[in-house]
Amino acid sequence: MSESTKLSSSTTVAQYRKLEAAGDREAIGNFFIERFDERYFRPVEDSLSKHGFTVLAVACLVIETLESFYQGRLDTKKASAQMFRDFLARDTPLKVLAGENDWFYKDIRCGILHQSESRGGWRILRAGPLLDAKAKAINATAILRTLRSEVRQYAQWIQKDEELWKNFCKKMGGVCANCVAP
Repeated sequence: MSESTKLSSSTTVAQYRKLEAAGDREAIGNFFIERFDERYFRPVEDSLSKHGFTVLAVACLVIETLESFYQGRLDTKKASAQMFRDFLARDTPLKVLAGENDWFYKDIRCGILHQSESRGGWRILRAGPLLDAKAKAINATAILRTLRSEVRQYAQWIQKDEELWKNFCKKMGGVCANCVAP
């Protein structure tokens, strides 16, 4: 792997580094959206055989990845539960998934990613409200759509917020380092 490794369809490691050195936050915001669209959102949205479990597995990847950008973390080893707590504490429509005993992390994220099932009687749907706590049902499609909006919002914020920008650059530095052989 090298500086020519593609981080998205239009941006290599070398191109990203040039954008960062130039401080072109708008172009970097666009790159960030493109990267998430290509890696997470479009493969699910364009699929003819969608399933709520797959949609929610991708949503969980997005949550942990996006929070690692917020925090500037190079990896989330042994910090996944905290990453979910922190993300779900943010003022977003997904805040309704936070709560007692980390239920979303334990019953949904860990259930789907480790056992290919939800736990605790939760049902994964692709219609209805984002969360129906009484019926123990969550709408995977609504969660993914909300995350797409959150990624776009984050891309705007890094253009103006110095702390977010610094954390973004730290995280992307790690991403780029992982693409280049030592």
